[in-house]
Amino acid sequence: MNEFQIGAQAVPGGYIAWFRKVHKASNEVIKEKGGRPKIYPTKDAATAAAGQAIVAYINGSLLRDGETLQASNTADALFNLKPFVRARGKERRTIVERAGA
Repeated sequence: MNEFQIGAQAVPGGYIAWFRKVHKASNEVIKEKGGRPKIYPTKDAATAAAGQAIVAYINGSLLRDGETLQASNTADALFNLKPFVRARGKERRTIVERAGA
């Protein structure tokens, strides 16, 4: 069961959306601000919301042992990276800005 999954479940009044993360054994239901499960009118809408939630999780910040991983500026110093790139066959240099620098 170590896999990402999404789905929709029928409830009175519509459907709820759920998703499962790789490291969790239980489903997480998409909730409203008050903590109640958000009810969607159709199964397709609930499935789409679950898909958006899992993509947001995958593209979000990485966690390791409860700590958020950050990009470090020391990597540039360790690997002696240059702040520019020269395209193959070109003489002009392009300045590269690193994210978070």
